[in-house]
Amino acid sequence: MNKYIYLLSAMLLAPVAAAEQSLNIYSFRQAELIAPLVEKFEQQHNIDVNVVSGKADKIMSRLIEDGDDSFADLLLTSNVLRLERAKKENLIQAVESKTLTDVIPKELRDPEGYWFGLSVRARTIFYAKDRVNPKLVNSYQDLSDPKWQGKICTRKGSHLYNQSLLASFIHRYGQAWSDQWVKSIVGNLALRPAGGDRDQLRNISRGVCDLAIVNSYYYGMLSSSDSLRDKQAYEDVGILWPNQTKGGTHVNISAAAVTRAAKNKQAAITFIEFLVESEIQMIYADINYEYPVRADLTPNAMLTKWGDFIADKASVTQLHNHQQAAKGLIEKYNW
Repeated sequence: MNKYIYLLSAMLLAPVAAAEQSLNIYSFRQAELIAPLVEKFEQQHNIDVNVVSGKADKIMSRLIEDGDDSFADLLLTSNVLRLERAKKENLIQAVESKTLTDVIPKELRDPEGYWFGLSVRARTIFYAKDRVNPKLVNSYQDLSDPKWQGKICTRKGSHLYNQSLLASFIHRYGQAWSDQWVKSIVGNLALRPAGGDRDQLRNISRGVCDLAIVNSYYYGMLSSSDSLRDKQAYEDVGILWPNQTKGGTHVNISAAAVTRAAKNKQAAITFIEFLVESEIQMIYADINYEYPVRADLTPNAMLTKWGDFIADKASVTQLHNHQQAAKGLIEKYNW
């Protein structure tokens, strides 16, 4: 059987042999991107690895459908809200590893050991270099200023990225502040939210809007795109790090968790420990233009060029507590 399988919503997966020295992974990252890491792990640990790759929500749905019959030992996914959902629905299990607790900051792993952050992504602000003075935007709050009416682009508020961002605001600043922020942002939109994060950056380049809220790694993706227009968009757009004097820029994670149904639990733990080794951390983060989870490592040259920033890591483990309130505000103002 092909070791790298793409997960489609309608396909039925044939079981992958769960030998004593094997590991079955559900991964939101494209299989070919993590293939070098898998091969290196197999060589070092003599454990055969099988990867099923697909979109994060489809992988979650598959875990739910299969329950205890799932062949997956390890879940690689993104966004703490998705991880907390997996925890709540009893899809993953707690594990103990001194290696992981020593290396991964406590703010970026589940306090009960259900999931462990592997890389960090920021949801930050981007601006048109030829139309916006970056000194005028120092915080997320600044986006609510009426002077930006008709000048902001975002994807739909209902997307998990924006739910997470808003949940962090509710945690930090409270319900009333967050209510007013959403109302103001919707009032300042250049057009109804549509498309993904890269589309918002393209909109800035095309002059549709002057500012956008986007996950940082999408900016990096534009730089390496095969499209000349995307490369030009990368040059046209600048990155800002808001809230540097209070709270920090909102961040989220990609992470790993051992599934409840894991037949190869120790192999799964060993793989997570492998992913936080210094050399592997850099490769894993570089795959998607993200930041290493380890505080003792420096991001790659491109990310370093974007500048240092203070991240709001303290909110990460609290986001799930405010998700429903965030969804309520998003629906209230039809973001």
